[in-house]
This record gives sequence, structure tokens and C-alpha cells, in this order.
Amino acid sequence: MKAKYDHIGIDYAQQRKSDPRIAAQIHRHLRGAERILNIGAGTGSYEPLEANLVALEPSQAMIDQRPKGAYPVVKGTAEVLPFANNSFSHALTILSMHHWQQRELAFHEINRVVAQGFVAVTWNPESAPFWLTRDYFPEIIEWDRKIFPSLAEFDRYFDQVSVEPLLIPEDCIDGFLAAYWKRPAAYLEPSIRRSISSFSKLENIDQGLDRLAADIQSRKWHETNQHLLSQTVLDAGYVIVSAQVKPK
Repeated sequence: MKAKYDHIGIDYAQQRKSDPRIAAQIHRHLRGAERILNIGAGTGSYEPLEANLVALEPSQAMIDQRPKGAYPVVKGTAEVLPFANNSFSHALTILSMHHWQQRELAFHEINRVVAQGFVAVTWNPESAPFWLTRDYFPEIIEWDRKIFPSLAEFDRYFDQVSVEPLLIPEDCIDGFLAAYWKRPAAYLEPSIRRSISSFSKLENIDQGLDRLAADIQSRKWHETNQHLLSQTVLDAGYVIVSAQVKPK
């Protein structure tokens, strides 16, 4: 079976890049990590510099886009980690858990191969939708609430779980779903939507796009979202989960 991103991730590296302000929020949870496994590593965004790191990625299309000199990558899935027990001090995963087929197996595998900590960037399905999914594509929020892990799920599989919001800067250079929260016209660009997996689930997006384009033109979007215009960062429900693995 081909990995999902073999189909939708062909030009992924052009739009999905590490934003240094987001990287700083993530990397402080990896201080002191001796060896890191980056699960669902994609093209290598947010892999800390000068670390002892191994990437794991199921999609060959994504592996092929990793830059020259990137950390070594192993092709594989989170559910069957091809590593010995306690091979890593920490595991990292960035917006990939909602793509895992069997999260319970994956969490057990993380506990097996990791000796200390697990750091994950995800989206809290109990959070309120931001304007794009609230007003134009409610199908996305309905779907995402089904596939993203609840925060309670982490407590079942890990110890000392802490959660903090991931704040998205107004000019974020990493093109995930909420990255353009202050730049609505960006969502009208096909190249941007191609690098956001949520759009690949929708059968017909024309109605939502037409409504968004009309609201931008009429300034209705600006009136509705006036409170955002003075903000420089947004909490859109994305979180950094930091936890300790269960004792063996």
C-alpha cells in the first residue's frame, strides 16, 4: 500500500518549511536529548540542528524531498518501528499522528524503543475551530475531530504529560492548515492547498473557495475577523505535548 503522501506530497517541501519561531517552541522540550527518533519525519522540518537523530518516514515521495545532508532516514511506519528496545532517548513527531493507522500500536512501539521522553505537535480536537474551518470548510473540522488524538489519550499511554499551546506567528512560513490565519487569500492558491492534507479529503471545495473569495473582495472577511488583525500570534488549537514514556 502506498503512503498517503506519495500522492499528495509531491511538492510538499516548497510550502512546508520550518518556521524558526515554531521550532524554538518545540526544541526547548528536547533539551538534553541524547538520541532522537523523528516519526513521520516528512521532508525534515523541525529536526534540531546538530542532534543525534534518525528520521522515520513511510512515503518515498517525502523521503526524496529531504535536503542534501539531512539526517539519515529509514522507511517505515509508527506502528512497527524497526529499532531495538531503548534505541533512543526521545521520540518526536510533528503533525503526523492523525495519519497513523493504529495509534495504540504506535504508542506501544514508542514506549518500547524510547527510554525517556516523547514530544509531539498535534491539534486538540476539543478546541474551537478557527475561521477557515468554522465559516468555509466545516467538513474539515468534523473530520479532524475524528482523526486527531484526544489529550486524554496521551495520559493512557505516557507519564507526566504536559500540554502547551503552539502559537502561530502572523507570517508563518510553514504552510500547515492554520498557518495563513491572517492571510486569507493564500487559501485560494492551489499550490498552498496541495500541501495541506485536510483539503485532500474534500470532494468539492469550490463552494467554500468561492464564498471565501467573495468575502475577501467585499471586505466581509475583514469585518468578521477584525479582532485578528491586531494580533501577531494565534492559538488555533495546536499544542505541544511533552511526556515521559512508561517504565518498562
